[in-house]
Amino acid sequence: MFLSKRIWRSVITFFIAACSLLLMRESLCRYSAEVTASEADVLTKRQLYSQAREMAELSLQQNPYNGYAYYYLGYIELLLDRHQEAIAVFERGRPLMPHLTQLLKMLAQAYYFSSQFDKAVETFDDYLTMEPMPRVGADNIFRLWAQALSRTQAFGRATVALAQADSFDTYRNELLQTRILNAILLNQTAMADYYYRAFKHALPKNTLEPMALFSSALAAKKMESLIRFLELNRLRGELDATSEKILAMGYAKQGRLAEAVTVLLTAQRFAPKDPDIPLFLGDAYFQLGELEKAKECYRRHLQLVPTSSFRNDLIKRFPDLAGESSAPIHQTDGGESATSAPKPRL
Repeated sequence: MFLSKRIWRSVITFFIAACSLLLMRESLCRYSAEVTASEADVLTKRQLYSQAREMAELSLQQNPYNGYAYYYLGYIELLLDRHQEAIAVFERGRPLMPHLTQLLKMLAQAYYFSSQFDKAVETFDDYLTMEPMPRVGADNIFRLWAQALSRTQAFGRATVALAQADSFDTYRNELLQTRILNAILLNQTAMADYYYRAFKHALPKNTLEPMALFSSALAAKKMESLIRFLELNRLRGELDATSEKILAMGYAKQGRLAEAVTVLLTAQRFAPKDPDIPLFLGDAYFQLGELEKAKECYRRHLQLVPTSSFRNDLIKRFPDLAGESSAPIHQTDGGESATSAPKPRL
């Protein structure tokens, strides 16, 4: 009995000692992980990103539950524009650091820059619930939040976010284009016109991105609003080839082909070397049954762009185009290039 007690006492003592050693080892690993993570942060601030990543990864090897290491590693990936990698890291660290608003802020930005706008809005919402007025970078946060809301067609909420972003000077002019689009898609033509005039006053050398307007209006089924906005610009004399092409595409979507032709002929006067205009004109004439005019427009398009990706399609419509000379018409300083034109056809 006495021996048995001594054996049990030894076993218990050994067990306690072993547990103490394990706890000490775990504590050391956690301490080392925290130190290594801090080194990663210091290296990141010095822009030594490769070394910083190695330190953050080492920290996670030392302690896979170190939430700060996930944050530092994700931040490095975001700085290097590795958005998908940043998202993966932040999402792994998020359950470990639910209180860390900075992680949510960075995760939302990673989603935005990877064009995952639904996820960006969701994450910005979570972040702004925890920190309604960001202590750092509030101008950038409200800018991205507003643009993400607009891209997900949450136009009402986007209006509120844009108003908050407008309280900062930093991105005020940049956001005018989003404000124009948002107002158009809310059927607020007069407000869109107001923002457009502000845009032209603040950035006289800049132009809108009509293709973004067209694709967004098409997706939101707000083509009529876009057409009204572009028609208002025309009445005021705000004419340029790109806007005219967008207006023509809008008319064509509504089956108003004769009006599309009229607008495209105006656009052609502004940019006689733009190859998309005769292509669009040819499509409109073809749908109107004016085949000779369509063929002539297609011929001009192929002269401007002999290697056109639409060449085979056009030759199927008019086989005799294949045997004609297609010597290129060189661009001049007065004409727009193909890259400036929207690609969808009528």
